[in-house]
Amino acid sequence: MTECCNQDQVVASVLLYDPRIGGHHLSWLRYVAEFFLDAGVDLSLAVDLRQGSREIYECHIPHILKRTKIVSVYDDRGKFRGGSKIASLAACLEESGAEQLFMNNFDEVASSMLRRAAMAVFPPEKLKGRLSGIYFRPRFMSSLLRPPGNLIKHIGFSRLCAGGWFNHIFLLDEYFVGPAGHKWPSCNFHFLPDVWDGNFGGDRDQACRVLGIPDHRHVFLFFGIGTRRKGIHLVIEAMLGGDLPDSYFLLCAGALADDQEIRNGLAAIEKQGRGMVLNRYVDKREEELCFAACDVVLLPYVRHFGSSGVLSRAAAAGKMALASDEGLLARRVSEHGLGILFRSGNAAALRNAMSDAIRTLSIWDQDQAVSYARKCSRRAFNSALSGFLPLTEKL
Repeated sequence: MTECCNQDQVVASVLLYDPRIGGHHLSWLRYVAEFFLDAGVDLSLAVDLRQGSREIYECHIPHILKRTKIVSVYDDRGKFRGGSKIASLAACLEESGAEQLFMNNFDEVASSMLRRAAMAVFPPEKLKGRLSGIYFRPRFMSSLLRPPGNLIKHIGFSRLCAGGWFNHIFLLDEYFVGPAGHKWPSCNFHFLPDVWDGNFGGDRDQACRVLGIPDHRHVFLFFGIGTRRKGIHLVIEAMLGGDLPDSYFLLCAGALADDQEIRNGLAAIEKQGRGMVLNRYVDKREEELCFAACDVVLLPYVRHFGSSGVLSRAAAAGKMALASDEGLLARRVSEHGLGILFRSGNAAALRNAMSDAIRTLSIWDQDQAVSYARKCSRRAFNSALSGFLPLTEKL
């Protein structure tokens, strides 16, 4: 299934903790769990076992559930065990009997944990030396003073590092790893690529037919949770407020925010026959169809911090990305030749960029996207995660 570490390596028991199921959480739970299982790790999962979530796990990762011990992060009342996420970490670790803890998304507990550590209030002692995981948005590593809370988190993180609380921290920003390792040498930092997985090389016309997209359209894909932070409102304004050709077609795939203005705008686009909205959790097969069917992938994120798996998938599909001109995504698009940037938060600039994208699509160098996609493959992802395993040799 996947390639990982040397099979002769001694491996430990690990608790993989993730209390959420939305957004990227389920996919990443599968990626990380499959890596550990293929490495021979005795794996337990600490997840949301409440009604509704349990069924999603059973539907989408049954092969993992069969090979792991499952513990609930919630108590019988639907509250976090011990009264908080940090307390539930310790409770789940104890119940699982695992030797090490790996947080599928360290951001779930980071804000509270770091703020408390800044005031010398530390996590439960049994977690000391066992904290490892993926830190998606370590904002304090980007700016120490803006917003002001970053300084507090910086102090807290430094105290936890100095106290030996962390083992391995995986960062999705390749530009942070070196400086972080220099500043906090007692902690092991690794770059982890924003992984894609699957078959993104499907036939475009066939994918359009399966999805029901009309012929002879230029398809723009907005993939993921439909929120203002992700810029879906800008896409709606660009589609409805300008003079775009009728051939421009919006494919919006992913659960929408509870925002009536957004829902009304997308409904208007659909009514005009210029769009299709898949307002739900999109399964793996539908995801592959969406990227195969599109011509351009939209990433109009507003004040977005950090990485995005949508960019990796766009590259894997060989599709041009159209992204806002700020942050890590803009740097990657620019340095790796992955598409076009537009002025962040500006619907008119987005509209112009959409036209530029279609006009230049035939001369765009797809090879650069393919090259970038290789750096985000499961092979690259597993190779990076294998940095966690040497610590088990000391157990």
